[in-house]
Amino acid sequence: MVLPFCHTKSSASILVLLCTLCALASTSYAFSHHRHVPSSVRAVQPTSLSSPKWRPAIKVSSLRTSLSSTSDDADSSKTVQPETINDLQNIGTLVGAQTLLVPISIFVANMLRLPNRGLGSGFILNSAATIQGIQWTIPLFVIAGIMRVIEPYSPALQDVTKATQRSVLAVMGSRRRPVFALLVSILLGAVAGWGEEWLFRGVFQTSMSRLFGEGIALGVSGVVFGLLHAVTPVYALLAGAASLFFGYLYNTYGNLAVPMVCHAVYDIGALMWAHWSVTALTKKEQDEIMAGGVSVAPILSSETTNQNDDE
Repeated sequence: MVLPFCHTKSSASILVLLCTLCALASTSYAFSHHRHVPSSVRAVQPTSLSSPKWRPAIKVSSLRTSLSSTSDDADSSKTVQPETINDLQNIGTLVGAQTLLVPISIFVANMLRLPNRGLGSGFILNSAATIQGIQWTIPLFVIAGIMRVIEPYSPALQDVTKATQRSVLAVMGSRRRPVFALLVSILLGAVAGWGEEWLFRGVFQTSMSRLFGEGIALGVSGVVFGLLHAVTPVYALLAGAASLFFGYLYNTYGNLAVPMVCHAVYDIGALMWAHWSVTALTKKEQDEIMAGGVSVAPILSSETTNQNDDE
């Protein structure tokens, strides 16, 4: 009795899969493999001759002390502007790629006649859904903290951290800018949480559930999501586990807003932590990360921060 149903929906399910693969492959590549080197890293000279803020201009220490504050400010204004433009271009690329998931979701949902354009009949973004989504980030952050503790003993986890730091360096630059980083993290986290959950949970998982049931749909969506985030094998495994978690929230609450909020808030926290930790590294360590080097990011400490400032 199931065969006629599967036959009438086979072409639609294939279309959903293809659209999902193409959309997420493009956005996953744009974020996870973003190799644009920030101008502060690309144009800077060797560490011993660079300024504390890694400006492209070479400044010998004896000359640096003799320069007036006026000329230093002028030099800063000339070098910060290209870095800011480069950062904005990188941010625009990522936001644009993630935003494309929304019209793709709507298009596929309309073709499959999914309720509420793929958001589901139970979708409502209110204070209750927001609180629930934020609460469910707690186990995610606990797991992230545990992995941070065991990371020094696991090269695979170190590779995951470096992949994230590489993207953050490309987008937010090598200088610590808390306000700028927070705004960018909120923007990227919001578009990722909204777009990916809409497409993957609202459209892909829902359509797969109609064909094969919730359990198979949850597992398949987790596998595909992990494969499309396969920056490293462990990165793919963690992404797949996160997909299972978000899918579980959707099945439990029947409200896509809950996993959307959870996904977005976690991404914001993860991006901020990555920015904070990577800007505590030395210039040499940052260059090795951008070049795909094998250096291990040290645990954030005041000693590391002071060393970075002294250079």
